[in-house]
Amino acid sequence: MRRSREQWAQIVEQFERSGQSHDAFCAQQRLNVGSFRGWLYRLRSGAAQGKVARGATRLLPVRVGPADASDEETVIELAVGEAMLRVRGALGPVYVAELVTLLRNRC
Repeated sequence: MRRSREQWAQIVEQFERSGQSHDAFCAQQRLNVGSFRGWLYRLRSGAAQGKVARGATRLLPVRVGPADASDEETVIELAVGEAMLRVRGALGPVYVAELVTLLRNRC
């Protein structure tokens, strides 16, 4: 049976919670060990689209709203892993979009 990246991500999460060896987990779940290991390493290394390695920088979706009338300058905040990246709104949405794209490509 062919599985999607999302399905493999769920399987890998189950494995990490199980505390079992690769062989034991795959036998219990009736998975091919080679396919499992390929996806495990791919997902852990961040090579799979939309996934990042453990401890790596991760871009999270954020909401950007209009600035209050009292604000002198708009600040856009982007969550990058556990850090917060603040970008002055005066730089413009094109700049922010390019910055996000560059950060995604490096993660």
